[in-house]
Amino acid sequence: MKRKSESTQAARGELLRRLQGGDHVASAPLSAYYQAAELKRLYRQGWLKRGVPEAACESVADHSFGTALLALFLAGRPPFEGVDRDKVLRIALVHELGEVYAGDITPVDGVSAEEKASLERDSIRRVLAGLRGGEEYLALWEEFEAGLSPEARFVRELDRLEMGLQAAAYRAEGNERMGEFFQSARRSVSAPGLRAMLEAAIGATEPGDHGDRAAAENSEPAASSASATPRA
Repeated sequence: MKRKSESTQAARGELLRRLQGGDHVASAPLSAYYQAAELKRLYRQGWLKRGVPEAACESVADHSFGTALLALFLAGRPPFEGVDRDKVLRIALVHELGEVYAGDITPVDGVSAEEKASLERDSIRRVLAGLRGGEEYLALWEEFEAGLSPEARFVRELDRLEMGLQAAAYRAEGNERMGEFFQSARRSVSAPGLRAMLEAAIGATEPGDHGDRAAAENSEPAASSASATPRA
């Protein structure tokens, strides 16, 4: 599992041990923060597997920020006034905390869905241990994973939309192996307003007359956002 700045990992670990060993009122939130901040160093592994160089590869934290920004821009506003923006934002911010220790497991890693879920659940519990409000954040993560509410299903679509938008950016930069990410996003992004954003981004990367290529890539119908889909 590739991460940025591997050489600094020991120093970061020592900082975390010192914080976790303290009894100051700030110890728990600081510990949770520094653990969650490890997502800044964790590459989105799917991009690396498709030839995006490390220097250009986004981190899981980059992706989480992008998802939260889409939530801020869209949730609670037409045509998405049916979802609670505050809840959507909270889900978006915690939705990748299961990867702090589990890593960014991709479909080609040979890890079963059950094992992946178990590893990620253990990871987020470890991050949130001792944090006031930790059970609330864990419940939001579980809600996202299972797609149990309109807000959770909306964030699941935003998660896939953000991946598709990033794939479009990579294609624009000259990385051509993005077709499978577009297909994955299209299988999951079904809300018309979100799908229009996805198609606009993909279409903007097409040189010249791209109608045939875009039509071919768009041949699969969108599926429910609660279904399991490949991840970047």
